[in-house]
Amino acid sequence: MQVEFDVRELLGRINELDKVQIPNAANIALNQALFETRKRLREESVRVFNNPKPVPFTVNSFLYDKPVQRGDDLEGRVFVRDDGPGGNAPSRYLNPQIRGGKAYRTRFQRALGNTPDYDPLGMGGSVLAPNRIMAPTDSKLVRRNQYGNMSPGQYTAILSALRNASSADLPSMRRARRGKSGTNNYFYLNQENVDEMNLRTRRPGIFLQRGRTLHRIMTESKVPTYSAKFKFFDLSRQTIEQEFVKRFRDNILR
Repeated sequence: MQVEFDVRELLGRINELDKVQIPNAANIALNQALFETRKRLREESVRVFNNPKPVPFTVNSFLYDKPVQRGDDLEGRVFVRDDGPGGNAPSRYLNPQIRGGKAYRTRFQRALGNTPDYDPLGMGGSVLAPNRIMAPTDSKLVRRNQYGNMSPGQYTAILSALRNASSADLPSMRRARRGKSGTNNYFYLNQENVDEMNLRTRRPGIFLQRGRTLHRIMTESKVPTYSAKFKFFDLSRQTIEQEFVKRFRDNILR
């Protein structure tokens, strides 16, 4: 998206003094407009992404480049950060919220897609198919951070348990399913397992085995499709247009 301004349209007739003042006034005004646009985007992200509350990394992912002169044009930009820890770049996971479309599969989801399901009933496939995600449940055993998301430490523990599982572990899992005590660990139940056990939630998932009890920690579902609820382009255009015009005129009249 581009927003362009013609100085003659903003000022009308230009005198010799204006010609001297215009480059500096435009630079200051555009920088101020970009700064205010970034501020508005961050405020809007807190309002829109309120369930759960967005983490500071997401809120602070709206950035801007200061204006630079390119030939006769002065250019600047507002953008979403395109890098992040573990490959979860805000520009990728926010894109479905901005443009609409299927949800971004995080590093954890992709890792489950590369983790084998060692239960023979799983037919040698992976824990998670490319068109599926694994979402935390409301269980009290889901460890949540201050923003309401599952803690990174629990994600790591789940992946470690599933990756270190083997077919030798399955008998103890099945004993636990029959009500006998077992290890305190995470494991995956595929659709065949869930059907066999006649669980209340008839979908695959990740469970935590605590003694004689199995607790559902995550449930598998289709990758959701989002509508474009975060109006990044409209808000950016509106704010830049308002702020640049106002601040340019203020600066040129000083």
